[in-house]
Amino acid sequence: MPKHRDVPSLQKLSLKSIGSLVVYMAPFIITKIQVYHEPQKIITSLQQSLDWLNKLLVSHVPYYLYDTMAVEVLKSVKTLIEKTKKTYYPHTSMSAFLTEMNVVVSLTEVVLNSHLKQIDFSEWPKIMRYVLYKKLHNMTGLENLNLGSCSGGWRTSEYDKSLLEGISTMKYLKSLCLCFDSTDIIVQTVGENCPNIQCLDLTSSRSVTDRSIPFLLKCKNLKELQLHRTSVSIEGLAQLIIGLPKLQDTGRCDEFGGVIKYLYQHHQNRGPFGLRKVQTRDLSTENLRLFVDMFPKVEYISLFHEEQISDLTVLISLDNLRELKLLSCAFYGDYLKQLLEVRGYNITSLHLEHVEEMDFKVLVDISQFCPKLKSLVFYNCDFMNNSSIPPQRYKLQPFLNLERIFWVVDSAISHLEFILMHALNIRYIHLGSSTGITHSTMVNVLNVNPMKQLEEFRVLYSSDMNMRTVELLLASCTNLKVLSELESWQGIMMEELKGFKEYIYSSNFDLDIRPTLSFST
Repeated sequence: MPKHRDVPSLQKLSLKSIGSLVVYMAPFIITKIQVYHEPQKIITSLQQSLDWLNKLLVSHVPYYLYDTMAVEVLKSVKTLIEKTKKTYYPHTSMSAFLTEMNVVVSLTEVVLNSHLKQIDFSEWPKIMRYVLYKKLHNMTGLENLNLGSCSGGWRTSEYDKSLLEGISTMKYLKSLCLCFDSTDIIVQTVGENCPNIQCLDLTSSRSVTDRSIPFLLKCKNLKELQLHRTSVSIEGLAQLIIGLPKLQDTGRCDEFGGVIKYLYQHHQNRGPFGLRKVQTRDLSTENLRLFVDMFPKVEYISLFHEEQISDLTVLISLDNLRELKLLSCAFYGDYLKQLLEVRGYNITSLHLEHVEEMDFKVLVDISQFCPKLKSLVFYNCDFMNNSSIPPQRYKLQPFLNLERIFWVVDSAISHLEFILMHALNIRYIHLGSSTGITHSTMVNVLNVNPMKQLEEFRVLYSSDMNMRTVELLLASCTNLKVLSELESWQGIMMEELKGFKEYIYSSNFDLDIRPTLSFST
């Protein structure tokens, strides 16, 4: 059976109580400011109360717990905001309601100061984000700042002003994410004021152009720079690769072949460069040869195969290759087998998408060529419906180190069974909606491999998996923590699922059976 939930520690309970304390103060603050009638006095009184709470938290919470405490406080404030919204009715005094909402929302800022090391704006509703942006300049100690998509692509001068004022004070900043809304001016501010910046995500920010290049080149500690769907040119990216010696990841770049060609034709400095991670889709076989010479330290490559690439064995030269993602190729015709035979020993993650010529022999080859494989993804691959694999002795135990499998393949259940029966250390299983998995499949697998290390089991659809399947999993997989998408198992009735939820709750099992909002690799 699953493990029981742990009793919360005193530290965890104390941190949650701080959130309760902050929202508990809201009625007292409202009562205090209601004695004033002049707007300026109301604002001053509210700010004094917020400052008092801020100082109280700073002086009584250890610095190493401050970030955790801040999240608990913001969660409590979020809950209070939602609760307060529901108190409004047509007969409610609009003035009193707005005053109460203003106080409740303003509680967001009681944790925003120089002690805060990291914050993710995307976790909080828009009504709270307004306060977060307004007080950005107070968070001078931030090391990790995730602004998400800011205004979702609809920038305003008010947001720009808050961002510029805030970022200009963050000399300790190491990571910044601002998608859609980054501009050359924001990049300039980062380059001039954030000497420790290591990770910068500017994805989909069309207002970031080559004018940002001189300021990005000032960020000598940059390791990760996401420029996908910005207006930075091939020439600009080439300058960054040359001028940033610590750069390891430039994010997805569909024009990387053009970058390689530009470096080869226009620069005497042709590497070797230090990139570790490359995601692209336009490399010809010739560009691929130049690529392995210029970027010999690459550990991760995601490559969309096109007709101009005919020989994947070129990648054999990458001694440090650990993670390989290939889209749209043929296992035998494009010499993927030969690549894995030579370079597979160090591969820990393999993602194959829309790959043809797949059969049982391919699975055996992968298991023997890649003994260190921990993560395996098959997405819309074309598996041949041949007969079952004949019994044989393997030089190495197939898939012994495999921990994660993501399988979105149509009608190849015998192939899936082969993997699951041999993956003795599997921890995460994510299966798509058309795999054909059934109750009998799980009986066969668990009879051979009890999956004692399994923590997550997600199956988007099954025609007959039922509560007996659930019982089998619970009895065998004692480390199971997530059992998701049960609503899509056709053998489970809604009443049975409701009863199972109550059983999990009453038994205090540490098992999450909620459906997921997304299903991705």
